Amino acid sequence: MTIKYQNYRHYKLPISINPLEYGKLIFNIDNIFIINITPKTIALISQFDDFNEVKFFKEGDLVFNYKDHKIDETSFIRTLENKKFTFNKNKLVLIDTQKSIIRILILALSDKI
Repeated sequence: MTIKYQNYRHYKLPISINPLEYGKLIFNIDNIFIINITPKTIALISQFDDFNEVKFFKEGDLVFNYKDHKIDETSFIRTLENKKFTFNKNKLVLIDTQKSIIRILILALSDKI
């Protein structure tokens, strides 16, 4: 199987909820996987029944975290920063951007003071 990638901020994120499809397995114990994606990037994946928590590292530094929520056998939602990416059969089908309502409320209230 050829894995497809999501390009996000210059990084290649595997489009899969299966940790073993991310790249070369370095270490696995119970539900924790350390995967070498590229020579410079590593994913630390905690796998649960309905979701994965992924910590993405470049050259040993944490770049960002994200969560993959399993919908069914062929689709999942990736929550990354303030965006939700829905994948179905390894294809991106929807992007949902979450707006910061709190920031808008603070700005609106500060104008009234």
